[in-house]
Amino acid sequence: MSKANRESQLRTGESLLHEWGVAADAGVEALGAQIGRDDAADLAIAARLGAVAEAASSEALRGLEGRSKDKLVHKEIKRALYRLEQRGVAVPVAASAQPKVFSLTPSLEGYISAIDGHGDQLVWILKPRPAGLLHMFAVINDPDGLREIELAETTRKGLKAIRDQMMQRHEIRMIEIDWRHCDFIVARAFQWACDKGRTVHGDYHAVRAQITVEEVSPQQSSVFSHIDEAAVRADETLVRESENLLNEPEMRTWFFAPEDLAVYLKELHDMKNSPLVLSQAQQQERFAQVIERAVEEIFGGEHQPSWVRRLREMVLFFDATHRPLAARCALAAALGLESGTRGGRGIAFFEVLTRSCLAAYWQAEEQRETEATQGSLVLTPAQAAREAQRRK
Repeated sequence: MSKANRESQLRTGESLLHEWGVAADAGVEALGAQIGRDDAADLAIAARLGAVAEAASSEALRGLEGRSKDKLVHKEIKRALYRLEQRGVAVPVAASAQPKVFSLTPSLEGYISAIDGHGDQLVWILKPRPAGLLHMFAVINDPDGLREIELAETTRKGLKAIRDQMMQRHEIRMIEIDWRHCDFIVARAFQWACDKGRTVHGDYHAVRAQITVEEVSPQQSSVFSHIDEAAVRADETLVRESENLLNEPEMRTWFFAPEDLAVYLKELHDMKNSPLVLSQAQQQERFAQVIERAVEEIFGGEHQPSWVRRLREMVLFFDATHRPLAARCALAAALGLESGTRGGRGIAFFEVLTRSCLAAYWQAEEQRETEATQGSLVLTPAQAAREAQRRK
């Protein structure tokens, strides 16, 4: 076809885009939404995409290439891709078999932090731009929901500085993960916050619209595709070894504050100050009973799904940081909790976590009382009985 015909078709295509409300400076996403409606419009879209030096442009052109059968459009696509390559934009290899499904989303990147003992987690999604990056930053909590979401412009260098600072000051490590998983857990957290009437700092819908217009994918990360869940479930040693997860640096925040265990600490306190003098064996038995009930109540009931999800997030984190045994132990604990009817009982991770916290607060209280008693000349009846028992 002649050059005159190309110019005529371009004018027709531009006229159509104008009628459809596509501005002259429309971005890749807006142009991609019009692909396939008319050959002349596709020609104009290809010409415009060749002038936008973004990775998303080359992807959109490849998508158009797979959908259009017009020879003039294909020539324009080749011309546009060549222009992009000359400007340093990486051009994906053309599909040699079936055409790929066109996607409006450029190459996004996702990052997550480890989830802490309170259920808090940082989530990032990055979108490449000609002069830098769009950086979506979210703070979510399981089960309370989305707490905060922001959008900022940055550069690779600036992002590296942020990651280094977070690691040095707070020992928070951001690891790369499928961006669709990040998108999914943020969307889910936003819905939780709405359902519970909680305040979200930031406009979730406005921020997400600048990152992607794709539907939220219900898929979890593909990490589980190479972990044999059935084999993990059948390996009982993983459940026993799950207590070793507490030695991982990211699990240092997985502990309970005294107020979280207030009911159980009060029961231990009342037992210790009871006028009935219990032997050492009886005290240990009562202590074990309190722990069992705490493990069952804290990790069971309405709290159970949240703990399962938190451990599954740690499976992703351990797998991405090349700790396969920790990933399998975390998954074993999650599966055991998910299928159990007694909370965390019988799962070493939950039992050791609860016992160590209760024991630490119990010992701290006994130490305080011992110090107070040494400075006092008066003993309570319970203290006098325990002292007599100790001497006997």
